[in-house]
Amino acid sequence: MKMDNKALKVILPVAILLAGFLVMMIMVKSRPEQKKVQRQAPAMLVEIMRAESTDTISMVHATATVSAAREVTLVPQVSGVVTSLSRNFKAGGFFKKGQLLFSIDKTDYALALKSAEAARAKALHTLETVRSRADIAGREWEILDNGKGKKPNPLVLYEPQLKEAQAALESADASVKLAELKLSRTKLRAPFDARVRSENIDVGQYIGMGSQVALLAGTETAEVVVPLLKEELGWISIPRPGSKDGGSLATVSMGQGGGGTAFWNGNVVRSLGEVDPKSRMVSVVVEIKDPYGIKAKSSDTKILLNGSFVDVTIMGRSLKDVFVLPHSVLREDSTIWVMDEQGLLRINKVNVLRTEKDRIIIDSGLKDGDNIVLTRFSGAARGLRLRTGAATGADK
Repeated sequence: MKMDNKALKVILPVAILLAGFLVMMIMVKSRPEQKKVQRQAPAMLVEIMRAESTDTISMVHATATVSAAREVTLVPQVSGVVTSLSRNFKAGGFFKKGQLLFSIDKTDYALALKSAEAARAKALHTLETVRSRADIAGREWEILDNGKGKKPNPLVLYEPQLKEAQAALESADASVKLAELKLSRTKLRAPFDARVRSENIDVGQYIGMGSQVALLAGTETAEVVVPLLKEELGWISIPRPGSKDGGSLATVSMGQGGGGTAFWNGNVVRSLGEVDPKSRMVSVVVEIKDPYGIKAKSSDTKILLNGSFVDVTIMGRSLKDVFVLPHSVLREDSTIWVMDEQGLLRINKVNVLRTEKDRIIIDSGLKDGDNIVLTRFSGAARGLRLRTGAATGADK
């Protein structure tokens, strides 16, 4: 009986272990085979824009300073005491062409004119007297000659005296005209539509002939001298000397108080025709008519002040079937990232025809409908998976 209990104690655990091993083997054999799943890397979320070819006009951008097209230093041609000043003859005053600026005492010049007129009258009287004597002498010679046809001495007919009297009259005429001219110069008038930049005279002040009394700037037109790279000159139209053809259209803009911007339209009228030795740039001149709005009918017309620092946009050549894009799409080595129809990254080599202030112009390397990638990220490589919008289950 004791032997049976001992055998049971040995056999029972072994049987349990064998049974467990058999159950485990059955479970291993019966479980389904696991399939390996290759997990793809998630697609990069990007923003895109659609490429569309278009026609456009090239634009040349620059900054420049406004100046008057005409500017003169006012210099009197006679001396004297200033007797009157126009009320506008002060810095900032405006004048129309021919308007009186100031007057110089004319007393001496009026007396000089009377003296010259008297001398002219005397010279005229002398000429008429000599002419009468010459006429009498001629008739007397005809009687004495009695038809023989003999030529008399010129002195007999007063010929030298006539020439002398005639010359004296011409000299007196010139003296009168000179006196009239000097008298007229006692009134100084605006040589063109102008603004007084500065003046340094007053009533009662003596000014000498040739002294600089004021600086006048024209108001009919303003000039903006625009420095450009030599390469830009081929994109715009500059009139040749003597040509009546207009140059490229241009727009001048300047920020105003309150955040607004004022604009003026003009034209390229000429080039300065030389390269600046320091900057190696060539300057062209843009002309703006009526910069002070004097001829404008609207009271809201903006004033383009001399000395203003402005932005200039010159309209250049017309371009057809090109792609106009923001600077941000251009990558290293003149390439652009494109998402193809399979959602894969493609790196296109493009030709940048022009680089402008706010855009680039491309004429090859893209086609209509290309999805241009705007998003920037590191590790970009051809064939990288891309997506737009919300993520799908496969992309998670």
